[in-house]
Amino acid sequence: MKKLVSMLAVLLIAVLAIAALDFTFVDDTYNKDIDDQKVYDTLKGMLSEAKTNEEKAEVLWRLSRVCVDLGDELDDGEKNAKFALYEEGEAYALQSIEANPNAMAYLWKCANIGRWGQTKGIMNSLKKADPMKEDLKVVTDRFNCLDSSECWYTLAILFDSLPGVFGGDSNFAISYARAACDTIPSYVIYGGTYKALAEMLYKRDWSAKKRATEIGKMQTKWSKETKSNYAKYGYYEGANGADATPIWTKTKLGSMSDRQEALVILKYAQAVYDAAKYHTDGDEDNYEEIQELIAEWSK
Repeated sequence: MKKLVSMLAVLLIAVLAIAALDFTFVDDTYNKDIDDQKVYDTLKGMLSEAKTNEEKAEVLWRLSRVCVDLGDELDDGEKNAKFALYEEGEAYALQSIEANPNAMAYLWKCANIGRWGQTKGIMNSLKKADPMKEDLKVVTDRFNCLDSSECWYTLAILFDSLPGVFGGDSNFAISYARAACDTIPSYVIYGGTYKALAEMLYKRDWSAKKRATEIGKMQTKWSKETKSNYAKYGYYEGANGADATPIWTKTKLGSMSDRQEALVILKYAQAVYDAAKYHTDGDEDNYEEIQELIAEWSK
């Protein structure tokens, strides 16, 4: 009996020694935007505890992710510090890919590159556009990751920001933004994602009649594209045709104008915020901006 107990104890110790790292605390702290520096410091400690390449990759892409937020929190005048954090974040993503290629590492590598380019200025942003597209194509096509709101949002912002001659496309941007809104996890609000789609629609300013026609064309292209998720989701707005009703309204897409839907989206985002029990600082900032736009667009 003593030998059996001793053997079980040895096995328990061995199991504990190789137990997977628990990311519950850092993910919850990150999602609630409680203390990004604490998340960063905790992950740095976990990196030395990682036993396998898979665990190292999981720690590293999370470090890449939090570097984006840490950089964003700095004042615009602290450009050198921002550059350093975004470059550090990109390096962590590359290390994660080297340890064990994964979709999240490509996503956050792209996010850090994008922030770096935005901070540098428009010309540097343009130079980073194609590498970012390739990274995001890896996420959607190689890893078949279609439920990442952050990925679709990043694509939406990228296509919306680029001039047409450099590969920008407002319709692709809106389709990706719709996908981003449709994949927002239940445990976050992401008011900025709703706001981005609303602003893109307001800027495009199609009439209900034009929407009905163009969405019908997109539906055909959506159905025909079978080789690439990246390309297919550029027509996501037409996935279910002009008779589709998005979550924020019972009105069909083809029965309202872009600007009418834009205002409805903002009001829906406001309702999501009001119903949430917990708000991050980012949520509150987005809520204020959404209220201002509702007031402006309702005149």
